[in-house]
Amino acid sequence: MQEPMLLTDNPVKDPAGDRFGFLPHAKVLCDAIESTHDLPLSVAVYGAWGTGKSSFLNICRSLLHERGMPVVTFNPWKYDQREEVWHALIQTILDEIVLKISEDSDAQRRSRLQEARRKALALSRTAAWLVARRAVVPLTGGMVATSDADAFKATWDETDPLEYRHVNQFEFDFAEVVDKYTDGGRLIILIDDLDRCTPQAATTVLDSMKLFLGESSCVFVLAMDQHVMVDAVALRYDGDQERGRKYLEKLIQFPYHLPHVTFEAMARHLRDKVVGLGGDPALWELVGVAYGQNPRRVRRFVNALNLTVTTLTLHSPPSRDRMLHAAILLTIRLQHPAFYAMVSRRPEAWVRMDQAATDNQRSGLHRDEMQLAENDPLLMDLLRATSSRRAGLEFPPPPGRTEIEALTEVLTVTTGGGTGLPAGDNDEETP
Repeated sequence: MQEPMLLTDNPVKDPAGDRFGFLPHAKVLCDAIESTHDLPLSVAVYGAWGTGKSSFLNICRSLLHERGMPVVTFNPWKYDQREEVWHALIQTILDEIVLKISEDSDAQRRSRLQEARRKALALSRTAAWLVARRAVVPLTGGMVATSDADAFKATWDETDPLEYRHVNQFEFDFAEVVDKYTDGGRLIILIDDLDRCTPQAATTVLDSMKLFLGESSCVFVLAMDQHVMVDAVALRYDGDQERGRKYLEKLIQFPYHLPHVTFEAMARHLRDKVVGLGGDPALWELVGVAYGQNPRRVRRFVNALNLTVTTLTLHSPPSRDRMLHAAILLTIRLQHPAFYAMVSRRPEAWVRMDQAATDNQRSGLHRDEMQLAENDPLLMDLLRATSSRRAGLEFPPPPGRTEIEALTEVLTVTTGGGTGLPAGDNDEETP
């Protein structure tokens, strides 16, 4: 049997790593970005958690670089405070511009851009000053200690050589820097993981695009979960979802929904990475029903299954039925913990629930089983899809007490924790 393989959740870095067919779609989006004339432009790459937004953005970045367009990547996830995140966004862009001008191998162009570099540095200092007026946060040159905050602000207030008394002036000068830096072209700003930020930090990034950067020749490409962002914005409107949606609709000029990874492509990519069951159609039926087309969830399941099956081999090579039992029980543990706790203490419940799922007849269920079936319809779908009584695929019948006890012991090692059984739970539930 092959050695276990733990699959990383790292996004692909470039088109060469594309396994899920993102490249053609990324080319279409990059064509649109390149051909748009009215700037600035804001593009949202919408996708749910774990569907490959970061990978898609990385592929786009490579394609844009190949086309000679300057790209800045910003990840706001590590910034929690409002002042931190808007300052970090602006500082990241300005630092990249200054760095690229300084490193330009064309001496004539480097000389021509010195004024843009000077103004970018001035804007960078001004951004720091604006932050220092509000709070003490990390700045480019290091940390400003609390004891130094008043002196730092007083120094800026006394000299204030830039005299940025209004946000508009900052906005216009930033637009001028971008125009000179890009030779009248466009600067692409990729913003990832926005939906992983605190709601306040996420909405601050959106606000900053309007307040500070709104007149520049920039294309903002934001990867995010639309529903999460609507919820985040709605918090400032007392949870009003409609106002949250309207805010995003007004800010985002081009919503682009990430294409689904086909299940076939995902299974083809992962098949040889699954210990023992990689070529078994029954396993992929289980994966399709339980985890759908979400690569992140599937990878995490495969990691746990590989460790579980490999642990089982420490005693003896597990049979196909035992590996499938482990896969099903693992899925129950991950996604249906109440049922996992139930079968851990009362294994025969699995037989009754399996029969109820396939016959669509629940009269033989105990009271707590009946309630669980009503409250968790996805569990019944899983049991129906993996039942030995269904035609077309060879699933084993539900395991008995000895097998469940052995498997739950292994799953406790490979996935952690106990059964989730509440203290004092009554095993003697009657129909």
